[in-house]
Amino acid sequence: MVLSALSAGHKTAILVVAGVFIVFALCSSFVFTRMNPNYPGRRIVLFVMVCVLLTAAMLGSVIAFAAEPKEEAAEQENQAASTTPEKPPPPAQQAGNAAAGKVLFDAQGCSACHTFKPAGSTATVGPDLDDLAANARKANHGSLEQYTKESIVDPGAYVVPGYANGVMPTNFASLGDQKIDDLVAFLTSGQG
Repeated sequence: MVLSALSAGHKTAILVVAGVFIVFALCSSFVFTRMNPNYPGRRIVLFVMVCVLLTAAMLGSVIAFAAEPKEEAAEQENQAASTTPEKPPPPAQQAGNAAAGKVLFDAQGCSACHTFKPAGSTATVGPDLDDLAANARKANHGSLEQYTKESIVDPGAYVVPGYANGVMPTNFASLGDQKIDDLVAFLTSGQG
């Protein structure tokens, strides 16, 4: 399988080195021992050095010639990356405090417009926040947390079908990042 992917020149180089190694091994086993029964005899150091050299040559040629060219490897990685479907980003770590978010939800009057069981609210002017995760998937505006934050600071970025644009106040960005993170933590806790 690997040999079929190699170029003809690389195959030839590996075969030549392998051939030399095999010929030396066969000659050492059958020819040289017939000529000299004490082979390698006093030349044992030379014999060992030739064996080590041929082994290194064989391993080196396999590593050098069987290695995939860098351009092709990078191209194959790019092709694999382009054919692999993108995975959604991992959920972001909760930066806010859900308990503080519940207090803010009540203090900002959110329960006057939205149904949300954890807050005990049942209003129907705005979208049902118990369906927040499903609406986030439909909107496809990032993770649940990203969608929720966007809906608070820019409510017109995505309007849930069936609800009017411009009803939700647009001044919630003035609460600051920490309070918005607290609201997001409260609204997304228990959503899936």
